[in-house]
Amino acid sequence: MRSMLPLLLLGLVVGCAMSHEVQIVTRPADAVISVDGVRRGASPLKESFSFANDAQTHTVTASRLGFKDQSIQIGRDFDRDSVLLELRPRTKRLSFNVTPVPGMVSVDGKPVSPDPVSQISAALEFSVDAHDEWSTHVVTAERPGYKKAEAKVKWADPDPGYTLTLDALRKDLSISTTPPGAQVYLNGELLGASPINYSQYPFPVNPDTNESLPRKLKVIKAGFDPVESTINWDGGRNEYHIDLVPHSKLVRILSTPPGAEIKIDGTQATRDAAGISTARLVFPPVDDKGNLRTYAASATKTASDAQWLPLQFTIRWDEGKTDYPIALKEIKTRPLPLLRVRPVHDEQGWQLTVELINTIAMKDVGEAPDQPKPVKISELPKGTFIDTLTVSPDGTLVLFTTLTGKTRADLRSSMAAVHADGSGGVTSFGDGKFVDLTPSFTPDGSQIVFVSNRGGKRLSVWQMSAMGEPAMNQLTNNDEHELWPSVDSDPRPRLFYEALIDTRPDPRLFMAQLGANSRTDLTRAGGVQPRVSPKADSILYTSVNEKTAKRRIYRVPDRGGVPTPLTGDTDADEFDAVWSRDGNRIAYVSDRGVDEEGRNNYDLWVIDVDHPDRPERVTTNGSWDDSPAWDPDGHTLYFRSNRGAEWGIWKIAVK
Repeated sequence: MRSMLPLLLLGLVVGCAMSHEVQIVTRPADAVISVDGVRRGASPLKESFSFANDAQTHTVTASRLGFKDQSIQIGRDFDRDSVLLELRPRTKRLSFNVTPVPGMVSVDGKPVSPDPVSQISAALEFSVDAHDEWSTHVVTAERPGYKKAEAKVKWADPDPGYTLTLDALRKDLSISTTPPGAQVYLNGELLGASPINYSQYPFPVNPDTNESLPRKLKVIKAGFDPVESTINWDGGRNEYHIDLVPHSKLVRILSTPPGAEIKIDGTQATRDAAGISTARLVFPPVDDKGNLRTYAASATKTASDAQWLPLQFTIRWDEGKTDYPIALKEIKTRPLPLLRVRPVHDEQGWQLTVELINTIAMKDVGEAPDQPKPVKISELPKGTFIDTLTVSPDGTLVLFTTLTGKTRADLRSSMAAVHADGSGGVTSFGDGKFVDLTPSFTPDGSQIVFVSNRGGKRLSVWQMSAMGEPAMNQLTNNDEHELWPSVDSDPRPRLFYEALIDTRPDPRLFMAQLGANSRTDLTRAGGVQPRVSPKADSILYTSVNEKTAKRRIYRVPDRGGVPTPLTGDTDADEFDAVWSRDGNRIAYVSDRGVDEEGRNNYDLWVIDVDHPDRPERVTTNGSWDDSPAWDPDGHTLYFRSNRGAEWGIWKIAVK
């Protein structure tokens, strides 16, 4: 006996520690499981139950939004591996009142009672869907001759009672208009186009007075004023007729600038003391589609000091709009001719032709508010055609040429100078009997080199004193036209120029020692407008693309060699490149920029010699600006411009 006691005790201990694992499943499947009041997680889940004795049980509870809690007791004798807890939807007893007369009540299409009732109650189940949205029930009340009444019943509704009101009183309606085809609305509902025949239109009854409620009638047709009235039971009356009146309105046209002359369909509108034009216009429909009449209007304005573009506009019904503000666009540009000399190569060689082209000038002579203000330094007779210009090395004079003549035979030019500050008037150089072009100063400022036909039919390079002395020296005497001469500051000065050789279709660039007969062809491809650097180490010139006719600026060593492009990475036309006096910057002309009207026009640009990929725009006016020339300190550019609709010489500060 004594040896059996430990074994019995061991058995009791093992029996007390007995556990059982159960799979808990719910329907719906995502209910929350609690065991003995402790939340375990969402169904399905496995739970291990331990029992200290036969009497111990565990309470398993399933909870889910929209359902009643479901519980089960699990004891030691529970012998299944799983348990299913089915949750039942929540229920709510509701009452339904039918007014003003009894009706058949149904819930979700199923009758609640076999006979019409005025009041009835029912217990309805509510649950939630997979998105935890509460289900709803649709309760209806029906009775022959009445519109079905409907109510949506929700779990969260605070009031368990619902009232279903049946509509009553219906009659046939016949609605006509003059003219026909109007849109007919009854209580906001579109019935169609008149004439309208509507069968059994409902008229609701006031439950307190048992009288029908009036229905709001609205008739709309394009081109006519809308008509609003009411239709009631009216003793059973069926026919209603509406006369429509065409749209009309008093139009007020406010012009900027004020006082514009307004015509509407060719008739001048009345203008009041404030300059506002008015007219009463009628807008009947012009076709069966309801399109309304429109009026063609025009606005013109003239003044002695300004011009505006005529404005054409249309006046429509525009939902009764009365005020029409219009703005006339001021013509800020003026056409201005430009006379220039253009070399042309033909079968006989190079010929100088006279070309009169049209340019666009801005009325305004200024620049943008954040730009330096330009200053005009020339006062020349109206109609003067300025050609090229250059600045003296000391910065006191601006030397330029003017052109006259309509043909090559009567082409003439004159050289003249103005003070850089615009004072003192114009000083003439020469007698104006020859064609003198493209002058430039020698580096010391004592001499002027230019090309002229004073030695024959061809343009050759000449030199004269900058002091105006009459003596002139011919520096070249070749059987060719020559342009754009410049002299460097080398101890043995050299002459650089453009040559038009009859046997060559392309202009050539030459360098020659002054007083020597030999010369050096600087580029294999040729070019125009050569300008020698103040450092006498390189030449700026312009080359023309034969395919696009666009010009591009190059730099080549002073003794010739491989040229380097400085501009032309865009489709712009770029030319007139000039060195600053220190040789560090280059000013040139480009049409890469656009003005306020989106036009490409010629402006002044500047690049740093070491960073030609960073061009900076100097002028933005929208006029034709070209022929730049630096002052000695490099802070100002002089240039030719047609701004203000007159060719003149201007200067502008450079940042």
